[in-house]
Amino acid sequence: MDRTCPACSARLDRQAQTCPQCGANLAAGANHTTQAGAPDQRVRNTAAAAHLSTVAGLVVPFGSVIGPLAVWLTQRDRDPFIDDAGREALNFGISIAIYGSVLLVAALMLVGIPLLMVGVIAWVVLASLAAVKASQGQAYRYPLTMRLVR
Repeated sequence: MDRTCPACSARLDRQAQTCPQCGANLAAGANHTTQAGAPDQRVRNTAAAAHLSTVAGLVVPFGSVIGPLAVWLTQRDRDPFIDDAGREALNFGISIAIYGSVLLVAALMLVGIPLLMVGVIAWVVLASLAAVKASQGQAYRYPLTMRLVR
């Protein structure tokens, strides 16, 4: 009987300890979406802050990387949920910095301005959605994110 990954819904075999698609830890207690193992409010708030800190890139150059990196490095040892959320937010921030740099160059040539505007809106919406999911105690996986930090 097959099962699915709680983080990315990939199909898994019975013996899998980690998800081959997203690398999520499938050991007992790693699923933070159940009521019995739900993280407390402080942990959920810290995870939400990690996701929201990616929006700092709108104000500070490379803030989309610096904000989640600061939260992740200082808080990752406190709870596995914070570690997962911080790592996901950091990967998203790195991806946003890369995608944004490419779109900024395209915008300077005047062909990428609409794409840049859509990208900024998607950035804010995805970060907000991830923060809401984290505040509810659920893991969130950003789409089109390069998983550079594992």
